[in-house]
Amino acid sequence: MSVLPIQLCLPGIEITDVLVRPGGQWVSGVVSDGASAVLRMWAVDGGAVVDLYSDGPSRGRGLSGGVHVWSDDGDVVYVTTDARGIVEITLRNDAAVQERSLAFDVSRSWSTPAIDYMNLRVFAIADWKELWGCDITDGDPYVVHGDSDFAIDAISGVDGSCIVWNRPNMAWTQSATYPERVADGVAVQQARFSRNKECFGFIDDSTGVANVHILGDQIVDPNISIIDHCEHGAPTWGPGQRTWCFNTDGTRVAYTRNEGGFSSLWVYDRATTSRHRIGQGVHGCVSWENETLAAIRTGARTPPQVVTYNVSNLLQPERTITRTVADPRWTQDEFDDELVEPTVHRAPGAEVSVPYRLYRPHSPNGLLIVWVHGGPNDQWQVTFRPRLTYWLSRGYTIAVVDHRGTTGHGRQFLMALEGHWGDMDATDTLQVIRHVQTTQGFLPESTVLMGGSAGGLTALNCIVKDAPLVAGAVLQYPVVDLAEILRGDDPFETPYMPTLIGATGPDDPVVAQRSPHMHGPAFANTPLLVFHGDSDHSVPLVHSQRLHEAVVAGGGQMQLEVMAGEGHGFKNPANVTAEYRITEEFLNRLFTA
Repeated sequence: MSVLPIQLCLPGIEITDVLVRPGGQWVSGVVSDGASAVLRMWAVDGGAVVDLYSDGPSRGRGLSGGVHVWSDDGDVVYVTTDARGIVEITLRNDAAVQERSLAFDVSRSWSTPAIDYMNLRVFAIADWKELWGCDITDGDPYVVHGDSDFAIDAISGVDGSCIVWNRPNMAWTQSATYPERVADGVAVQQARFSRNKECFGFIDDSTGVANVHILGDQIVDPNISIIDHCEHGAPTWGPGQRTWCFNTDGTRVAYTRNEGGFSSLWVYDRATTSRHRIGQGVHGCVSWENETLAAIRTGARTPPQVVTYNVSNLLQPERTITRTVADPRWTQDEFDDELVEPTVHRAPGAEVSVPYRLYRPHSPNGLLIVWVHGGPNDQWQVTFRPRLTYWLSRGYTIAVVDHRGTTGHGRQFLMALEGHWGDMDATDTLQVIRHVQTTQGFLPESTVLMGGSAGGLTALNCIVKDAPLVAGAVLQYPVVDLAEILRGDDPFETPYMPTLIGATGPDDPVVAQRSPHMHGPAFANTPLLVFHGDSDHSVPLVHSQRLHEAVVAGGGQMQLEVMAGEGHGFKNPANVTAEYRITEEFLNRLFTA
């Protein structure tokens, strides 16, 4: 058995904002290493590679270094955000011919730029609130929309559009496009126009499941919904998602389907209403020009790669791996045998059957990790996850829980957590633990909980509810003190917290009931290992400090590791390396005691 080295779990190369160049012979994307970004182009036949621009910062839309758009005649405009505000780079004949800062206020935080090449305009979101526009060639920025509490994902429409919502809602609970195009009580994401601006579409959950909906054009039926029991989107946690797209003339739609965390890529023909499966795996950054459909594809055994499909024959699509692996470290075949496909299960219960995915190692050591995702309205789809592979290669079986509130299972399942965070999620996770232990032969003394952020809160409350069911827990930057969360000043999440928790304020009895640090004696026989960054502004270090005080006072053991300079998620390779080594030492002590 080969053991996955820590080095392969450190931050690596990432490819985002993949687009097919008009003509369909080239695919472009932004390649980032965490410090800088390169706008790169790959030949669809898997041959030549061309760097178009190599001086971009590693910032911009989502985790990318910027966004770009191609004109019909093959010119490209690349827009990125850095200390200068929003910078526009014009390339012609695959060479930069102009670079300049647009007149956006550099004192504000700009995100999710969108480019309308047809009308030579850039749109961007200021401070997660206002949609601004600016003429690319010569003009001053102007406010398009600023009447909503929040805004995300500028859309390069005719007049400028974006996704908006108001307190106390979040983007995934109730949101709309600006201008308003959907009804109340619906969450909207990924709105976009076709290239000719005659078709407009988005994903919403008006049917109870997040599906693609198309509005108006003069080509085919003006209003079409791709009704499906599977969701076509992902959690609306950040900007720039692209799990669906139009083809060049808007007559067809490519979209992804999420089934229990597994995903596939499909094409819907608007004229015939026929559906065709094109590829298996989680696909993102979907783009389509002529007969070339491109995406970033990944799976449990597939590191992220740029793929293209020739869809001239939808019954027999041809796939080409344009870029074998985004991160060249994963070209090593020696670790392929340690990559594991999970299986889908459900833990039956009185209130709900809880879905989870089970990863079985090739050489099991008899120990079980139960992993809880963050959010809490997130989902760990079956993508390439070195963190899981690290422990699988060491023999651990891993169960990944989709408790109520997890996305990917329809609006009712998602919204069920509202008013019950810190309770229902823990109840569901305990239900999964019992099911895995019963069906797979694991014992409580061979089971450990893992989770970060909201997943840390869930894991801790599992111990509060039923400590004997697990031997210990390893947590990253856990939410601990719900009163502190309610008193927070985060303009994005704080207004939503009373609704999610079901509390009238910090002094509501339910707050103390679900705050783990108020139950110190519950951890007396359950050792904890907790990592927390000293620069975490989402969940401040004080959460873990209060937990440490409570656990020690209650007679328990808690090892608190403070990661210098880290925020909500660890990026420094030295700190990430230390996290893995300290965790392994903790687990060795836990299971040999």
